[in-house]
Amino acid sequence: MKKIRIGVFAKKTSPVDGGADTLLETINRKVLSSLAVDMVEIVPVPWGAWAGRRQPSWYLRYRVARYFGGAVPQIDLRPVCRRLQLDVAYFAAPAFVEIDIPFIYTLWDIGHRVVPEFPEMRLGHDEWTQREALHRRMLSQASFVVVGNNTGAGEACELFGLNQERVVPIPFPNPDFSRIDEIVPKWLPDRPFFFYPAQFWAHKNHATLLHALAWLLANGKPVPDLVLVGSDKGTLEHLKSMAASLQVADRVHFAGFVPRGELKVLYRKAVALVFPSLLGPNNLPPQEAAVLDCPIILSDLAGHREQLADGAIYAAPLDAAAWGSAMAKLMSEPEFRLALANRAKIAVKGYTAEAYASRLGQIFSNLIARRMLWGD
Repeated sequence: MKKIRIGVFAKKTSPVDGGADTLLETINRKVLSSLAVDMVEIVPVPWGAWAGRRQPSWYLRYRVARYFGGAVPQIDLRPVCRRLQLDVAYFAAPAFVEIDIPFIYTLWDIGHRVVPEFPEMRLGHDEWTQREALHRRMLSQASFVVVGNNTGAGEACELFGLNQERVVPIPFPNPDFSRIDEIVPKWLPDRPFFFYPAQFWAHKNHATLLHALAWLLANGKPVPDLVLVGSDKGTLEHLKSMAASLQVADRVHFAGFVPRGELKVLYRKAVALVFPSLLGPNNLPPQEAAVLDCPIILSDLAGHREQLADGAIYAAPLDAAAWGSAMAKLMSEPEFRLALANRAKIAVKGYTAEAYASRLGQIFSNLIARRMLWGD
């Protein structure tokens, strides 16, 4: 009996892509190797072998549809699947494709439905209609949908009418920093600082942190530094102007992209991670902070509470006073900081690559058993 060939499709990312790159690197290095068993062959499909499969007629159809406001998959994977003799596909990251074999699909978030007002959900290459079409097609056709937690599963089932038995919550595996050498940035602040690693999208809500610093200043409390790292996605200049108008510009460090060695140091040295994002259902930086003993202040979202339990201080995303108060508490209570960091580490203890692989393996086994009910 021939082996079942599982094609693994993932985005081409680089460190500048932040959490997506970290997550996919962990999955590629620690998860996929454990999924190959006697009757299964894992076939990683290089990005160039499928992202470039744009037959002229198919691509013309895609461009015409986009011109008239429609949305169709940009890539036809059917020839790739036939050429590689794939029986099943696994999408380790979201993708919008035409495919005719059973597949498992990974869903990170449904941002265009949860926070539709933000420009990044409505404009550019992946505007709202394209995002909606992607989710409707891929989620409805997937044999199983992998999401980050129960909150994400609930959103998928509610917003897209999915059978809950097909939506499987598996927490992100904790990033592994053990092989990363620390690099101390030359610009590392001398004063206590809070740390926020996030691309400069509007929904990441950097603005509330600037207002929190202004609240501390206005209330005569110690004002810490704030280190912001990430690539500009359209809000950087607006935030710089805001910091100046709030008279906190001298406390804010817009550091841009930093390598993982510097990232590790920033987590280790920060008073805390501050993560006011308006979008869940879960995010990777809180788990990075937890494994590196960095206390966490987190936006009060249902998915975040599920992810970190009592391992974070939670604040309403747009309540600058609440964020300022939480920052002041952590600066003035070192014993509480230590206890909070310890609780976070306990909260994410079970989010291992092995646990992720085990749960994913169960899904593969289920789908493979079904696939073996018919021949070639």
